[in-house]
Amino acid sequence: MTDITPDTTPRSGPSSGPVTFPRLLVLLGALVLVPYGLALAQGLEIRNFYTELVTALSIAGLAAMLLQFVLAGRIGWFLRRAGLDQSMLLHRKAGQWIAALFFLHPFLLVLPRFLVAPQLAAHDIWSTFTAAETATGFYAMSLMAVLVLASVFKDRLPMRYEAWRLSHGIGFAIVAILATDHAITNGRHGVYSAWFDAMWIALCAAAVASLLDTYLWQPYRRSRRPFRVAALERASARDMVLTIEKAGGFPFAFKPGQFAWINTSGHAGNLSEHPFSIASTPQDLPRLSFVIRNLGDYSSALGEVEIGQDVYLDGPYGDFTLDTAPSQDIVLIAGGAGIGPILSLLRQLRAEGHTGSVRLIYGSRTADDVVAREEIAKAGAEMADFKATLVLEHAPDESTEQGLIDRMLLSRTLGAGQLDSAGFYVCGPPLMIRLVTRTLRGLGVAKTRLRFEQLSF
Repeated sequence: MTDITPDTTPRSGPSSGPVTFPRLLVLLGALVLVPYGLALAQGLEIRNFYTELVTALSIAGLAAMLLQFVLAGRIGWFLRRAGLDQSMLLHRKAGQWIAALFFLHPFLLVLPRFLVAPQLAAHDIWSTFTAAETATGFYAMSLMAVLVLASVFKDRLPMRYEAWRLSHGIGFAIVAILATDHAITNGRHGVYSAWFDAMWIALCAAAVASLLDTYLWQPYRRSRRPFRVAALERASARDMVLTIEKAGGFPFAFKPGQFAWINTSGHAGNLSEHPFSIASTPQDLPRLSFVIRNLGDYSSALGEVEIGQDVYLDGPYGDFTLDTAPSQDIVLIAGGAGIGPILSLLRQLRAEGHTGSVRLIYGSRTADDVVAREEIAKAGAEMADFKATLVLEHAPDESTEQGLIDRMLLSRTLGAGQLDSAGFYVCGPPLMIRLVTRTLRGLGVAKTRLRFEQLSF
């Protein structure tokens, strides 16, 4: 798997966890409305529709912002139910709406007065921003503006990802504290019940605690479960295979197709960690292997890793796994560095003596970039019904297909049986994922039989 850009994780689709994304969205949406329901239950006066709408949006917006810490915190009990890929996708999407609501909040408050007396609008807005009692709200909004801009333009900033990540987390913790103070000192609900303000304080404390869990407690736990580098071997002109092994008797389990964040800095608390898909199978434990393509700053410096040095893993994560397969017939499609998790799936099917049909379509730029070519050929001789198709942009001979993984190739390579009933697993760069999944849908493959993992968002 390639060196994924630091702010991303592999994403699976169309659904990626015990709970489907639409259901997760509904459940969390209902959750952020609970504080408003409690406010009504405690006697919050209903004045008019507009006032209630702004009140509901304000309360739900603060609740959603505090929930963001859970979505981004890699909290085990939550991820087991929601899935990491889904929670991070929702974290990013919700963050955009929360930021917009944050910035609109003061303007929504003065909008009715603007409609009645527009000549006083400028004065009302200025008073809203400069009044002493609203200072914490102004500070929170200003800091959020800086953090949002830093997130949008982080690739252009002269700042390492690790520094951005730390500032992002601490910055939003400060925003949460300021916003909570603003809510309990200015919010209409605060005048009705002291316990309601206590609820906001408790929710804010839980959000900040989840940040401390991410930056302090989780690294401590990982420090007690170290791995060691066992081997570093070249797999192709641009790929290396990193093999690590457990340095202790602690339990570790994963499913083929999952991924983990790897920290090779030598310190479990270092924020320099990178997500890679596991290319080995559970039968290979206590060893794990990762296919890493030389594309980023980290992967290009991988040769500096020393045999025997400690590394730390955060994982496994992801749901690009065989237990979601809807059929005994499997089609594996890899593009470039996407061969990593596909190899893990293929190796597991081979180890289990899978009796259904398995088709592998592997696209690469050149023959020199192909990983595990001999192993794939051996799988063809050992598995009951396995065929592999290698697709190169520049094919050296007629033994490989030339071009891209397009409609013509898929129609020619796959039979009606695979298109009608097989489970499809697709992994590769974003553009390749979009083109292949769109083509498969056009060929009649239902979304329920199609799973993908793209190497960046």
